This record gives sequence, structure tokens and C-alpha cells, in this order.
Amino acid sequence: MRKASLLGLLWLLASITGAGAADYSLQAMKNEIYQPPSWAPTISIVGSLSPTWTNNAFFSRDDRKSDWFLNSDISLRLDGRFAPDLSYRLYVRSDIDAFAKEKDADWSMGLWGARLAKNVAGWSVSATFENRYEYGGIYDEHLFTAYDIMGAASRDFTINNVIFSPFIRGRYRFSDRDFAEYWRLDLALGIEAPLNERWSIVSSPFFEAFWFTGGINSGRQDQIYSVSLGVKYNFTPSVSLTTSVAFEERASNFATRRYQNVDIGPHLDFAF
Repeated sequence: MRKASLLGLLWLLASITGAGAADYSLQAMKNEIYQPPSWAPTISIVGSLSPTWTNNAFFSRDDRKSDWFLNSDISLRLDGRFAPDLSYRLYVRSDIDAFAKEKDADWSMGLWGARLAKNVAGWSVSATFENRYEYGGIYDEHLFTAYDIMGAASRDFTINNVIFSPFIRGRYRFSDRDFAEYWRLDLALGIEAPLNERWSIVSSPFFEAFWFTGGINSGRQDQIYSVSLGVKYNFTPSVSLTTSVAFEERASNFATRRYQNVDIGPHLDFAF
């Protein structure tokens, strides 16, 4: 539980862009590319569980605190088709970071969203709207409500048995709190090199750029650079376990928003 509203707000202002590298795992990108197999609507549960050690629980420049946390990211999705190359998705999602010691770093969010995706020359091109609710603590202190409008493109390439999954996404965020509004660009590349039918080496370099537009963050510009490297084991085509190490660095024209952090741990990905 957050000790005070002010503490929660100050933490949020410092780390509002602190998305972990796991957000850009190869499995997450494959879930975005996924097209429903038939015209009939299908319901699925997609998610990940990840016990992770980090050396910077608060995304701080000067006061790094290491800790273990458990991330759970679960979505319920309804997928269907309007046409052979035009699909839709309606979904709800819950994402939680629960820390072992640094309870003030606990964070959670819930959202609902809708997406249209079309196949264009082998690329999955999509338009998405999300209504997002962010909290300090585990659904404790409501920090802000956001309305995200996004456009994205992604696909898979296979070269010499190595799978490359480029992903690009642009977004504008409206919010009931002006400090949370921004333009954002995401560039990511999922890489998977199979060793055999079950084992593979995976990596997910990504880049994010933010241009904040309102409130205390007006004029702020951030860039996040990250790369992860890990080993993946496929239990089934829809369940896998990846153990990885990820390095992340944020540059900013607001000096106090700069940080570096390292995350290490396994994450279990599943889709049913």
C-alpha cells in the first residue's frame, strides 16, 4: 500500500516511462501478430508470470535500490475476422509489479482496448484504442486515467533458421492528468535462434522515444534503450519459459529522469 498520495505522485513523475524490457519479448510480439484461424470469434487468455531481480526498483538516477518483484501480466481477448485479411480484437488486461521489500515501488494497471488489424504486404498493420487506469500499489491509489491511440506494424522474417520480428508503434496519450500526456515511438526487434525443437536463444533490443506535452513534464524528452538476452524452453507451442538478463538506460533532457537498471529472472509465457 502507498504510504501517501504525494509519495505515489512523485514516484510516478520519476518513472512514468519505466516499461520493462519484458514488454517487448518475442512472445509478446508474436501475440500481437496473431491472426484468428477462422471467422468464428475465439476467446483466449494470454499472459506471463515473472519473478525478477532488479538493481533499481524506483528507476532512480542516484538512489538505486535492488529488490525482487513478481510481475503478472494477464489478458482476456476476443478475436475475430471481418474479412480474410481484416481482424478485430476486444480485450481487457491486468499488469502488476509486486515487490518483496520496496513496497512503495508496487505498481499496477488495468485497461480495456479494441484493435483492428489488416495484412498489408505480409505486415500486420493495426490501429488500437486503450482506456488505461494506473495505480500506485496493488490497485490501491488511482494515479491517472489515460486514453491511448496507437498505430503499429509487425511481422516475422526467417533468415538461416533465425526468426526476426521487427515491430514499430506510434502513440498519443490523452489523460485526466496533464503530466501523463505524450507522443511516443516504439521500435523493437525480437530475435529467436532455435537450437532444437524446444530450446532457443532469444534477444529483444528495443528503443522508445517520448515527447511529453503537458503539466510538470511539458517539454520533457526521454529516450529508452534496452536489450535482453536469454534462453527459452518451449513446453508446448503455447507455453514457454525464458530466463534472461536485460539492461535498460533512459536518457532525458530532465537530468533527474535519467537512470540505468538491470533485470534478471525467468518468465513463463502462456496462451490458451
